[in-house]
Amino acid sequence: MEVTRIFDLLPRYKKTFRVKDDALAGKEDGKWVKYSIDQYIEAANNISYALLKLGIKKGDKIATITQNRPEWNFLDMGILQIGAVHVPIYPTISESDYKYILNHAQVKFVFISGNDLLQKIKHLLPEIKSLKGYYTFEQIEKVPHLNELIELGKTNQAKDDLDKIQTTIDANDIATLIYTSGTTGDPKGVMLSHQNIISNVLSLYHIFPVDDSCKSLSYLPVSHVYERTNLYVPFTMQKAWELLLIT
Repeated sequence: MEVTRIFDLLPRYKKTFRVKDDALAGKEDGKWVKYSIDQYIEAANNISYALLKLGIKKGDKIATITQNRPEWNFLDMGILQIGAVHVPIYPTISESDYKYILNHAQVKFVFISGNDLLQKIKHLLPEIKSLKGYYTFEQIEKVPHLNELIELGKTNQAKDDLDKIQTTIDANDIATLIYTSGTTGDPKGVMLSHQNIISNVLSLYHIFPVDDSCKSLSYLPVSHVYERTNLYVPFTMQKAWELLLIT
């Protein structure tokens, strides 16, 4: 199966590799929680359905502010397969940089790791004129949670619409905006297409072992393009690896 867009990696993995219950894993309360490729695809699809229900269209920007965690991967694919643009933001930058990036990218929704980061930026959110709402990955009382978005997708499944949208997404369409550190002024948004990233992945995967007992550990920031590439490499191996994410 040809991979030209980032989200093509998921159906390729499902079609190519043996069934595994640990395509993806993350630590919760000190224990590894595993996700099969079917669970990964289901979560991504439900996120896509929910974002479509919320009015997100091709080219709209969705931001994430978080440490590494499986939910980031679910969102990444859910965003990309409707033609929206993922804006991953470092969880360690200044308040002024958050405000600048969210406004400059005209972000529609932002997904935030937990309460510490939420408190850091919550007072800024009313100043982001394009923003329609936000969700968190961790459960916080009276704050919208990612599971609510997933449930919205489950009750508003639109497979035909999703399939149709995917046919309009080209390898040269923008997949992500990655902002620089801003050490020489305001952060600069670097536009990267599906092809930009997939070409790196396909140039690298063959140098890794092919033993499917191997595991890939993600600990560099997922908002960085290097780790972004590393996240996709295990899904192009000759045999399927397990991808572990450290929060």
